[in-house]
Amino acid sequence: MKTCCPSCQTTFRVTPEQLKARAGKVRCGKCQVVFNALDSLLEEAAHGASGAPANTSPRAPASKLPMAAPAPTEITAPLETAPEPAPPSQIPAEPLSEAAAQALARASGLIVARETTEIPGYSKWAEGVMSSPALPSPSKSATWPFTLAALLLLLALSGQLVFHFRSEIAITAPSLRPALQALSDALGTNIALPHHAELMSIETSDLQADPAHGNLLVLQATLRNRAAYGQAYPLLELSLTDTQDNAIARRVFQPADYLPPQNPPGQAFPASSDVTVRLWVEVKDISAAGYRLYVFYP
Repeated sequence: MKTCCPSCQTTFRVTPEQLKARAGKVRCGKCQVVFNALDSLLEEAAHGASGAPANTSPRAPASKLPMAAPAPTEITAPLETAPEPAPPSQIPAEPLSEAAAQALARASGLIVARETTEIPGYSKWAEGVMSSPALPSPSKSATWPFTLAALLLLLALSGQLVFHFRSEIAITAPSLRPALQALSDALGTNIALPHHAELMSIETSDLQADPAHGNLLVLQATLRNRAAYGQAYPLLELSLTDTQDNAIARRVFQPADYLPPQNPPGQAFPASSDVTVRLWVEVKDISAAGYRLYVFYP
């Protein structure tokens, strides 16, 4: 294949490899101009076809034939493959307006249409049938009644707990006892004294017959409150036993039965203190060999 430089009209031979290297762009080896060889390709058969038709007449003498013009000389100049064109300079594009940017983003699917009517295939009838009803937004004015009700319920529950455990609170926090007592008086009740039988003990006890009173037995005992706070006076249980330690008689004494007059039963058994008990027990037709004495709370 041949091509012709459009600048200096020099003819070159080119190969398909040279044309493929840079999409047909080559550099003229004579004038150094870069051009597209594909646009200036020459057909080799054109030279033979452009000649004069054959003469069928008898050949004239050579001396009478005109002199033919010399054929154009084919210049075989070096041909270079054009280098890659330099990348175009980066020209900052002008920023799009906000409306143009939104339209471009919406068209490319980057943002969703703000209104239903902007969606392709929008149907007003379909929107009324298929769209879910909008839920009402909660307002602050609708929540304060529930908050107030929750606070009132919490206060009521706290008051019930304080009233139920008022005795324990008065023990652990004696300074709160007057307030708790005022609350109990307002409700027509009283603060119950503690009943911890494990902190009550019988220090000494003795049961003897009283010769001066015939069938009477005299019980003498010492009770101790080992707690660090006052408690209610306990009940006493006296059991008479036989020789096999089986109970044959039993009696329970209330605090009013064994306390002296100066110790009313409603008062508290002082903390870490003792009380002396003296009781007479009437026994008829009972042969007791021993006894047991207990303290307890009902």
